Amino acid sequence: MAAPYRFTPQHTLSGGANLPAEDAAAQMEATGDYRILRRLTPPEPFVCNRPNCKQAAFLDVETTGLDEDDEIIELAIVPFQYALDGEICGIGAVFDQFNAPTRPISEEITRLTGITPDMVKGHAIDKDKVRAILSGTDLIIAHNAAFDRPKCEAFMEDFAATPWACSLNDIDWRSEGHESAKLSYLAMEYGFFFSGHRANLDCHAGIKLLTMPLAATGQLALSCLLTSARKSGWRVFAVDADYASKDALKARGYRWAPADTLPHPKCWWIDIDEDALEAEMSFLETDVYRRPTRPPAYRIDASNRYSRRVG
Repeated sequence: MAAPYRFTPQHTLSGGANLPAEDAAAQMEATGDYRILRRLTPPEPFVCNRPNCKQAAFLDVETTGLDEDDEIIELAIVPFQYALDGEICGIGAVFDQFNAPTRPISEEITRLTGITPDMVKGHAIDKDKVRAILSGTDLIIAHNAAFDRPKCEAFMEDFAATPWACSLNDIDWRSEGHESAKLSYLAMEYGFFFSGHRANLDCHAGIKLLTMPLAATGQLALSCLLTSARKSGWRVFAVDADYASKDALKARGYRWAPADTLPHPKCWWIDIDEDALEAEMSFLETDVYRRPTRPPAYRIDASNRYSRRVG
């Protein structure tokens, strides 16, 4: 009996053993029976030659863990230039430095990132160099800015002065036909792969992804992200919500505000679109407080979205 799920090729390649790899890949793709993933090769820096472009920076951090008090152990920033139509037209040199934390790096984090205590020992991120990058940056982008921005602002207040956007949440990947918004998954969906969980490669993978036409709409990913980043919305705090309502809040997308979140620490909160405020207040009255109420809500935009400094 044949082994289950065994794949029997239906095509042969012309050109023999000396066929160049890219030609072989093109032939395989042309059959319709193969999808080829190409390794991400970060480009050499190149200068933008288009007028009136903006300066952005893709950022990624590795930390001692995922808790609110965990510390940065690696910070990578890749500056790039973009036109208002979403085309990336220049990429700068990578900034990538280790930082020795005050707490141990767990074995789990080392397995995930490959960063060992010896690698960060004696290292400190050069804040002056970071400030120099930020001084010319119009927008910071991260793939999960809700994690990266609070970490960066806790490390350096300078990060609070620059608008942020998120390639994870500011593009509706599901409506574009993708089952996940994880960076490594999206990379494979768009035909490339990389060694994840090292900050500099994550940055280049994020930039590469932003250059892609989206699967369903054909719109450039960066153009879609910029449209979302320009929108304003609301952050609603469910202050004094009863403990019994936590499941309903979590199911709706609320997150817990840690102790250092201003202006309402230790309560549930959510970010919503500009026109969704009244519907959210109705949900809170009906399903959470069960009485007439109007919990605090604050306007958000790229200047404070994904930050804990709202209000």
